[in-house]
Amino acid sequence: MSGTIILAIVLAVIVVLGAAVLILRTGTRDRGHDLRRRFGPEYDRVAARHGDQAAAEQELAERVREHDALKLRPLAQDERERYERTWNSVQERFIEDPRGATQQADQVISGLLTAIGYPSDDREKQLELASVDHAYALGDYRQARELAQRGLNGDGFAARRETGAADGAVDSSTEALRQALLHYRVMFNDLLGHAGAERAHAGQR
Repeated sequence: MSGTIILAIVLAVIVVLGAAVLILRTGTRDRGHDLRRRFGPEYDRVAARHGDQAAAEQELAERVREHDALKLRPLAQDERERYERTWNSVQERFIEDPRGATQQADQVISGLLTAIGYPSDDREKQLELASVDHAYALGDYRQARELAQRGLNGDGFAARRETGAADGAVDSSTEALRQALLHYRVMFNDLLGHAGAERAHAGQR
């Protein structure tokens, strides 16, 4: 075999390998873009926890695979109405019992996730799989749990809110619980398929 032919073969192999690397990098970049768009703030949270983008994307891709194996189901109309009535009672209860209402809100969302078909034996796994469909609302839900914990522990934040024409002082723990309930509502409505205004960041209310 002549040197010219050998050189041509070597060059062809280099070109093929280069194209393969380019395709691999492009595919990886596209996957990362798709995952970032799908998971939004959850992508950033997982990436921050791992401290490594590749590891975060691997975890999120695994969530998608596990999620696709689930048998999720839409709620029947009577179930939806029952959950809506329950949620309305939670909001009414908040006036007299902010702590109890906030805890109940978390329980209602957990029950709703289970009813839809997300596994209930591991709460964190349940939330991880729910993030595949509800990543943006899940950001509100995680914030709700943090606020609720602060309010329940009595270390809420100082706040004021409007009462009629004047501003009135609000107990910091109660205000933390109130904000938590608003964030919980975003998740609740998202799970029921309510879109639009409720997707807006609850803190803007």
